[in-house]
Amino acid sequence: MNARKQYKHYTQIVSMFIVYTGIRAKKNGIHTEQEFLNIMNKEFTHKDWNNDRLQWPAQLEFKDWVLPDDFIFFTLKDWIEYSGAGSYETFEEAQREA
Repeated sequence: MNARKQYKHYTQIVSMFIVYTGIRAKKNGIHTEQEFLNIMNKEFTHKDWNNDRLQWPAQLEFKDWVLPDDFIFFTLKDWIEYSGAGSYETFEEAQREA
């Protein structure tokens, strides 16, 4: 089921809402799939881990993945699980959890 998300100047079709309150999250914690993936890619996939690897060793441990190299293979489901986010079909469900 798709929901429509209204913005001031456009309408976007959204199939899932993600509640994520970590690094670079929006204040209300509710993101579209694309917004969430953009954050994950910017903050994890495309991050320069050579400078930060020693400061954040816990971020580089997840299941049997070889991180940070394997971030490029993460699916939306992997990102949700890795980040501790939640996914919801409707905006109302996401609001209750945010």
